[in-house]
Amino acid sequence: MLAGNAATFVGFFSYCYYWIDNGVPFYSFMFTFEHFGKDLPLPQSPEELRRMTSAAQSAYYCSTCVFQMINFFATRTRYASIIQHNPFWGQSRNWYVFLAIIGSTGVQLLVTRIVWFNNTFQTQPIPVKYIAPTIGFGILWLLIDELRKLCVRK
Repeated sequence: MLAGNAATFVGFFSYCYYWIDNGVPFYSFMFTFEHFGKDLPLPQSPEELRRMTSAAQSAYYCSTCVFQMINFFATRTRYASIIQHNPFWGQSRNWYVFLAIIGSTGVQLLVTRIVWFNNTFQTQPIPVKYIAPTIGFGILWLLIDELRKLCVRK
């Protein structure tokens, strides 16, 4: 339950970061519901707002996927640390995980970079700067879970 809330927070953070970084104030896109883009003092046209909405949603999607990749390593076990239950070597290694991460990253790139997918799914290419904070939140989540495991083992 907490992991899902953290992933949602990180996704919404990237979503809001995209809007705010592109000059749209927070309350211009949140809590406006069906009035979004209507009679707001924004310099963007309705078409530009539609494009920005697609880009912000793509940032949410990519951010959530990246966080889930990091979350997998945090929640692999209930008690054993990532060092004790290492995915790279030893008896508990799992090379398929890395293939799955490469596959997931490939799907993200396909959906956000190829024009046919952009038109079909209404996505947009996203600069890395909108996804990068997710890595920081993911590392923080990994550290919090490692501290939880340390407390459980003692």
